[in-house]
Amino acid sequence: MPTHPPSPTALPGDWSEFGCRVNTWTPAELFDRYKSSRFLYPGKRARLAPYWPVILDNWQRARRAGELLHWVGSYDDPNGGWASMTSWRSTHGGWQTQHLVSHGTLVGARAVMLAGLAVRMAEKRDVAQQDWFSPGNRFAAVAFGGMVEKVSPGQAAVVPGDYVTVPLPLARSLGAMRTGAERVAELDDAACPELAALASRCRGDVYVRAEGLDRGDLRLNDVDRLYRLVGLRRYRRIWAAYDATGRMLAAALAYRGPLGFNFSFLENRCDLLVAPGLDADEARRAADAVLSAACSAYEGFEPGCLPVASSLSLDRLVRAGAERVRPYSQALWLAEAHHDFYQYIDDLYERRLRGRVAHPRRTA
Repeated sequence: MPTHPPSPTALPGDWSEFGCRVNTWTPAELFDRYKSSRFLYPGKRARLAPYWPVILDNWQRARRAGELLHWVGSYDDPNGGWASMTSWRSTHGGWQTQHLVSHGTLVGARAVMLAGLAVRMAEKRDVAQQDWFSPGNRFAAVAFGGMVEKVSPGQAAVVPGDYVTVPLPLARSLGAMRTGAERVAELDDAACPELAALASRCRGDVYVRAEGLDRGDLRLNDVDRLYRLVGLRRYRRIWAAYDATGRMLAAALAYRGPLGFNFSFLENRCDLLVAPGLDADEARRAADAVLSAACSAYEGFEPGCLPVASSLSLDRLVRAGAERVRPYSQALWLAEAHHDFYQYIDDLYERRLRGRVAHPRRTA
């Protein structure tokens, strides 16, 4: 790779121009590299072990679809280091970019990040990308958490949050414990302005666009058809709670996808949205109502839990028996931000290369 990658005003939009390749390593080869770099550290490997054959099969199937569904950008350094990053189609025009891993090369990490952005800009097909990162990871907090200030207003957002796994028996019981008169309904496939408005109030307009909540096909049937081509599934089901006047109080967005596309199972997360301004009891009842209803989307889910992501604290569920995975921040950026984000990442790595600061081995 050249010492100085292409500027964002003259991008070639080809992996090879950055010294990178795409989808050349098999999933088994990639996972072996994850282990050698300790991205798959012993604790994480132990948690994934019961599902490893399913995860490997899912990645192998996705690889057959090529960049239509899932890509792995990779870089082999002449000195023996390597770097990789993966991304998979989350919604109609939204991708979840993740697992930035480097082993012995700052140049490689820079290359795969910039190449991934350049290819998306050249193809001009995407609406948005997102990355989930732990705020405790210093590099990720700077790279993804700091991008909002570097792009035009309204083109990116970072949503801090909590992420817990709720055992299905506990999640089902939440509905039985509520005493309010909330009405719960599953949304159909049509566009729902009220849901978009609730999501905007909870997580902002960038979240609404990135998750495709400003359009129809809320159940992601079009996306599911693509995944079915290789024997996989990707869909979304949504439940909403209403008060007696018909006002939407809360919603649970149950995303279902191939197990293990993300090693924290974020491909199967359930986004919990609760209207701001509710009193504590009303918010709790509404949240319990939609989470209990969402359990039906997770029947047969191998880990036997409801993975809940919320911008609100989930301490109450942890006290009741849920397991906290870790705090996660969801970084989202629209396609319009690609150019500025590219420049920001390029500058960030240029400073790191000049200072020879050790690069963290993993992000999220």
